[in-house]
Amino acid sequence: MLMSEEKTILKETFARYRRLAAENKRILIFGVLCGIIAGVSSGFGVPFFVQTVFRRIFEDADAAYSLPYLFMVASLLPAIFLIRGVAYYGNQYLLQRVCQNVLLRIRQQLFRRIQTLPVAWFERRQSGDLMAKLVGDTLQIQQAVLTVSKEGFSQPFTFLAGLGFLIFLSISQQEVGFILLLIILAPLMAVPVRIIGAKLRGRSRDLQSTLGRLTEVMAENLRGIYEVRAFNRQKAEQARFDKELRFYNRFAMKMAKYDHLTQPLMEFIAVSMVSLAFVYSYQKQIDFSTFASLGAALYFTVDAVKKIVKMVNGVQRVTGAFERIESVLQEPEQMTDPEAPLSFGTVTGHIEFKDVSFSYGGESSALKAVDLDLRPGTICAIVGHSGSGKSTLVKLLMRYYDASSGQILVDGTPIDGVRKADLRDRIAFVPQQPVLFNASVAENIALARPEASREDVIAAAKAAFADSFIQELDEGYDTVVGENAVRLSGGQRQRLALARAFLKDAPILVLDEATSALDRDSEEHIQEALTHFAKGRTVLIIAHRFSTIRLANWVVLMEAGRIEQQGKPEQLWKNELFSKLFNERG
Repeated sequence: MLMSEEKTILKETFARYRRLAAENKRILIFGVLCGIIAGVSSGFGVPFFVQTVFRRIFEDADAAYSLPYLFMVASLLPAIFLIRGVAYYGNQYLLQRVCQNVLLRIRQQLFRRIQTLPVAWFERRQSGDLMAKLVGDTLQIQQAVLTVSKEGFSQPFTFLAGLGFLIFLSISQQEVGFILLLIILAPLMAVPVRIIGAKLRGRSRDLQSTLGRLTEVMAENLRGIYEVRAFNRQKAEQARFDKELRFYNRFAMKMAKYDHLTQPLMEFIAVSMVSLAFVYSYQKQIDFSTFASLGAALYFTVDAVKKIVKMVNGVQRVTGAFERIESVLQEPEQMTDPEAPLSFGTVTGHIEFKDVSFSYGGESSALKAVDLDLRPGTICAIVGHSGSGKSTLVKLLMRYYDASSGQILVDGTPIDGVRKADLRDRIAFVPQQPVLFNASVAENIALARPEASREDVIAAAKAAFADSFIQELDEGYDTVVGENAVRLSGGQRQRLALARAFLKDAPILVLDEATSALDRDSEEHIQEALTHFAKGRTVLIIAHRFSTIRLANWVVLMEAGRIEQQGKPEQLWKNELFSKLFNERG
């Protein structure tokens, strides 16, 4: 069963690369033609020159040749090599261009696929392994494709041309032994290829999997750099890294063992063929020029086979990378847009949950029969213990997941009946730990609306009380915040994220404790801005501290995936669970 799956993946992989190569058909054809010329020049042209010219010049004792004639004859060999060199250059350059174009399209397809995969797919996988696929695996594939482009479209023609010359020599000399020699010994070359290739395929998967784990350890260490220092985890992290690195090196050496075993085996078989050809030629009293041309033909033929084998091993070596990339590209789309999507029209922000239930991959239900009706202009605080279902409610609204049962509507339209992009265009989201990209402050704010003017960006920053600290930065709004914005405080990052949400100006605003990193004065200012901004919009606030509830005119209390109670804030003070939460968190 596993072998069948491997063949299917390899077949689909080959079909994908063949389609992409076909997009560069004209360049590919010219490259292959150059490869044919280079191959024929090597495999047939050189041995033919040796056999014909050497015999005429050195073995015809009665002939006397002038110096100009000798120069002309001598120039034929450089001419053959010049043709071979130019053709080989054209073959390599043109096919590498095809190769780079194919790899460009593969990387584009892979990154595009990652953008469309559902959030659930990422939550089940390690980010380091994904980075290894996107960077490491594609580099491995690049090496393999370059090797194929280098050898795959010239060496087969060299082999065929050399074989053709051996046939020509056998016919002209009336000696079938040359052909029989190749027929008998050539299959021996396939034996190490088959055995070693199978070993390389298996080790390739192990190597790429280990590389993914190694990358994940590195990524986790960099993400948790402060925690590592704070808890003195440097030695433990080093030990964890060393363990994965030893695994990687072990598999890498196994790959090297099988890969480098091919060369001496092939050389031994090649030398054996030349030695047998020598014995056969002596026994048959074949002249030296014929033997020399035979040796040249055997050299180019066997050398072509060696390079083809090296190419095949190179592809076998990265089979694991091909499979890992293909597993992402062939990942089935779980949350597709409808074929005939509905239109929202003008969205006012009316949100309805009707008997909605949901579970994460067969686990216990995260939401159970949730009913919720939020009218435009509602500022709804969602409270409850950790794991009560608050974040799940928001994830379903934004269609990061689809409900297991029930229905979610926005302005009376089922959200699974519209395009995901249309839905998310109408929702501004501020997470508890916002991500800022390695770009300028202005670009990070304008992420919500790239076409926004500088004046709009500044107005949004002022509304989020971010303008004052932005002006104090070295280059103001043009200051590059750096990777993960490590030079900004948590409160500053939250204010930039709020500015981003304000700039989006969406009818629905979702805040996941978006003021948790702010000091009390800043929080009061932000709450005032939110009160003003919320007019005519629907705002959902996941509240982990109760100072946020002062903003709300409606509160939803959740417990164990259910709505325990909902109503105006003053009504919920009488609820025992609500009071307990308030006393716990103050």
